[in-house]
Amino acid sequence: MGGCINIAGIDIGSRSIEFVIMDAETLQVTERLRRETSIDLAAQLRELKENYRWNGITSTGYGRFLSQKVLGGEAATEIKAYATAAHHYHRDIETVIDLGGQDTKVLSLDRRSGQLLKFEMNDKCSAGTGKFFEMMAATLGLSLDELVAAAQRGSRSFEINSTCTVFAESEVISLLTSGRSVEDIARAVHESLLVKLVSLLSRIITTETRSVLFVGGGAKNGTLVQFLADALSREVVVPEYPDFFGAYGAALVAKKSLIQA
Repeated sequence: MGGCINIAGIDIGSRSIEFVIMDAETLQVTERLRRETSIDLAAQLRELKENYRWNGITSTGYGRFLSQKVLGGEAATEIKAYATAAHHYHRDIETVIDLGGQDTKVLSLDRRSGQLLKFEMNDKCSAGTGKFFEMMAATLGLSLDELVAAAQRGSRSFEINSTCTVFAESEVISLLTSGRSVEDIARAVHESLLVKLVSLLSRIITTETRSVLFVGGGAKNGTLVQFLADALSREVVVPEYPDFFGAYGAALVAKKSLIQA
């Protein structure tokens, strides 16, 4: 397989699109593109098709079937994409957590083969996803970056008990009007999501689990990463571009398809 052969992977979520092109031989990333998901997703995909070239492509995420129709290639589930990327880049880690905008997934892999052993998923309520942070930040009048920074300065003095985002929003407003500091509320918001992440992970990790791979857009939240490591008493590994992990996995699936063709 020559170095002039390119493979592409695209991960289409409810909030964003991540697209990568790799050299099929070296697996070096030659293009990396992120866009907000628009209402006219098909137009976005056609633009990609016009501007980039590849020899094989795999689509993953919520919009994978539309992407496959427009861009060609094949479609793979997010579970397969994340498992493939995790086994390729982090073979010593068997536990993966993906915090996305609309759902959270936890995977357990066989370190030798990369085979998926078990997975858990929370997609019934946005209180356990990245969207929860967006809504809480808006309620506090902060950007996401400001929410993260505020949480780092806050103290753990109370909890947000509501398990539903709508009720949690009301609880945050009540805390604000009662004089609680924005920093302490931001900390409580992080702790609230942390409880849900730890609950999901508790169904997967064992006493032998040494480290956890944290990917997805939520892994860019350094404060949450720190809180998770403290709560688990384990190393939490975040790759350089955690939000592109699904796209990487999709591209690696595309390479396997080229080899088998």
